[in-house]
Amino acid sequence: MADEYTFASSLSNQETEFQFSERQFVYINDQNNGAYPSAQINFDLTSFANSGKFIDWKQSFLTIPLVLNVNATAGAFSTANAENNFAASLKNSVFQLISSMSVELTNNQIVNLTSFSNLDINYKILNRLSQDEVENLAPSILFSKDSAESITHTSTFSAQGLGECNNTIAQTLFSPTGGWGTTSYLQNKGRADRMKYTSFDAATNNKFTTNTLAGTVGKNFCSVTTSNITYYILATLPMRFLHDVFDKLPLMRGAYYRLILNLNAQSQAICDLSGSAYNTVSVTSPNNVLPFMLSPIGVGSGFVSATATQITASLGIAKSLVPSGTFSHPTMNQCRIYAACYTMSPLYEEKYLSMVPTKTVRYNDILSFQQLAVGPGSNVNWLVTNGVSRMRSLVVYPFISSVVNGSNPLLNQTTFTAGKAAGSPLNSPFSSAPGTCAPFHNFSNFNVLLSGSSLFQSNFQYKFENFLQENRASLGLNGGLSTGLSSGLIGQSDFENGYGFAYVDLSRKISPASDDVSRSVQLVFTNNSSYQVDYICIINYEREITVSTSTGSLVI
Repeated sequence: MADEYTFASSLSNQETEFQFSERQFVYINDQNNGAYPSAQINFDLTSFANSGKFIDWKQSFLTIPLVLNVNATAGAFSTANAENNFAASLKNSVFQLISSMSVELTNNQIVNLTSFSNLDINYKILNRLSQDEVENLAPSILFSKDSAESITHTSTFSAQGLGECNNTIAQTLFSPTGGWGTTSYLQNKGRADRMKYTSFDAATNNKFTTNTLAGTVGKNFCSVTTSNITYYILATLPMRFLHDVFDKLPLMRGAYYRLILNLNAQSQAICDLSGSAYNTVSVTSPNNVLPFMLSPIGVGSGFVSATATQITASLGIAKSLVPSGTFSHPTMNQCRIYAACYTMSPLYEEKYLSMVPTKTVRYNDILSFQQLAVGPGSNVNWLVTNGVSRMRSLVVYPFISSVVNGSNPLLNQTTFTAGKAAGSPLNSPFSSAPGTCAPFHNFSNFNVLLSGSSLFQSNFQYKFENFLQENRASLGLNGGLSTGLSSGLIGQSDFENGYGFAYVDLSRKISPASDDVSRSVQLVFTNNSSYQVDYICIINYEREITVSTSTGSLVI
């Protein structure tokens, strides 16, 4: 192979070509004017359409200024303890902020508002990123995979919290007699690594910069006083991860877009503290997903509460939610979309528009469905949907049922939508869900029926069957079959312990002649776990549009 590469390199043409005469990143602010009462962001991208530039959405990104605050509503913190920089953090990746989104192109909706968009994005990131991208991209999107083996469950309030917990950041020495769950496995190393992106505090021991200077250039940092622990976070979301349509759209100019994003921000958790333990927790979040976590209480655990007997942790857009508007993000006060805008060289523009006057874009959109409170050992026969055409894949996400996860007063709110019980780990400040699934969850007798026809010849009985046959090959480069060149961050240990998604490729039962035929989807399986489980199913299906590259209009 080395000789072949040497020979091919010697033959390659080294002539310089100039396809583009200019590339600029131009931003547009949202239309909210700094007000986000319902955590909804609206963008009108008319100026991109009027610029005459070709827009490349693969390089473009969204920025959201966030203020995560922990307020001592009763008592006080100790500013002498720099450990409180690690009292709170976002859950894994900035994409947990996204609940749903809508995209319009020339006044036609090309992406539907669908809840739990973050679950679909989360699965794709976990199964597409390579280890090299973890090094150079992960800090930009605040990503570091949560440790699967560190998930625990406590039925009573403790210093760690209540219910499903994966918030421990302190290392634990290996115990040769302790067994599983009492050794260094207890540390959520992913969360600890993530916190170095947001817990920086120049006021503690850094002599090379200040928090003021850090905020000026958009660096994430933390500030600690006796009453507030405040994190200033600038979340950057590459558009190609936000939705498949942005990864598939070609270079085109004149396209008029409108975007609506419903976020999981503008949320809060009120916690009563009793000594060195949590005592009660009450959560309010607009879409029943809490995107941040609190650390365990105690010296050496990340959060030294001092005399505080009640705290309010909240996540606001551009400014603090609690105390209302007290802390503003120092870098920007509105959300922005930065677009990569190209001017082509005249020769290449003429060539491009003549070769690709119109382009058919095929991209995946999603539908989401829920099946709640499935008992341990229960056999499930779930008619997910009566009919969808052009289906490509589905993923089933298991989460501990709210009935089991903290049936004490945890998250006891009346503002939740019907069918959403009080203690969902997705809405808990102690759990790493929805970044992770129900710990040690097991499917057995698993199969999918498309219009009554079984997808698998025999039901999956064992976890390794689903992982090796479906999950590992799902989104990785070359299906993980090319040794030395692959991607994906979920191994079998992760899959068995905390990332037990059930992925199914639906395209194998579909032929080109029947692709447009609507089919029902039915799931059959057994909850082979020792607890009640809530299931969320995300179906990816293909949509198609044809666009003009010169005008950005839809070709009907």
